[in-house]
Amino acid sequence: RTGSGKTGAYALPIVQKLLADELLDTSRTAVARSGPRAVILVPTRELVEQVKQVMTALTHFAPGVTTVAVTADQPVASQKAVLGQMPHIVVATPRRLAEHLQAGSVKLRESLWVLVLDEADLLLSYGYEDDIGQIASQLPNIFQGLLMSATLGDEVDRLKSLVMHSPVTLKLEEGEKEGQLSQFSLRCSDGDKFLISYVLLKLGILTGKVIFFVNDVDRCYSLKLFFEQFSIRAAVLNAELPQNSRANIINSFNRGVFSYLIATDEAAGSLEDDLEAAGGGSDEEELLSGEGSDDDDDDDDEDDEEE
Repeated sequence: RTGSGKTGAYALPIVQKLLADELLDTSRTAVARSGPRAVILVPTRELVEQVKQVMTALTHFAPGVTTVAVTADQPVASQKAVLGQMPHIVVATPRRLAEHLQAGSVKLRESLWVLVLDEADLLLSYGYEDDIGQIASQLPNIFQGLLMSATLGDEVDRLKSLVMHSPVTLKLEEGEKEGQLSQFSLRCSDGDKFLISYVLLKLGILTGKVIFFVNDVDRCYSLKLFFEQFSIRAAVLNAELPQNSRANIINSFNRGVFSYLIATDEAAGSLEDDLEAAGGGSDEEELLSGEGSDDDDDDDDEDDEEE
């Protein structure tokens, strides 16, 4: 489940082990290591930055622990220099880490303690199987492997076979929790959705940060213009925006620069990670879906509007 603490579940033990390790003694240096102690693999650049921020926050009062992010949007030469400083934790996409391993910029065989594959159910679907296989060939004989996934399926089983031996599966079983999320649906005509969205905001039924989902880019901007007629400031998030712009929008949303975000459902593969970052910004966010699926069997003049 999103927000259930998967990142913290592996981040805290890693930091604890690093703090307890004698290599962090000030009398010794990184020369004693030939590479990172922990490697965290995630499928996208946005998630790399998100995980790095979590690790940096956890080690704020432990300056001896260093974390670096390795993604394809950074020059290889500068990354090589950073990796040469022997950081304790490397957060990377599989492809870029495989490139550095092939180039000799980083070595794992003698130093690695922990390998984490976060969002494991997405890693193979993003086409990283060959890269993960290459990384697996450079791993030490003894290390701890962790696969974190919101779902368990065939792809996760394939990934386990690549990097783990006789793994133990831990499933998070949670009962229903009250007070975290309220859900309701409202059936209305397509032409009334914008007006109803405005009324829900105006009456204070929706408070705090709100994400509005729509089906396409045109409707995304149409809702934004509709809100502007009532001096309601909202930002848009869709696949047509450059990745840097999407990251900036998410950061602004998390900082509270604006409270309303209008996102498209299309090109979900590129937007899900952006919205995952948004979900980590506040525990008080509410969600309003203003469009039904294109495959709905409902009447043409009626769709569902859901919070």
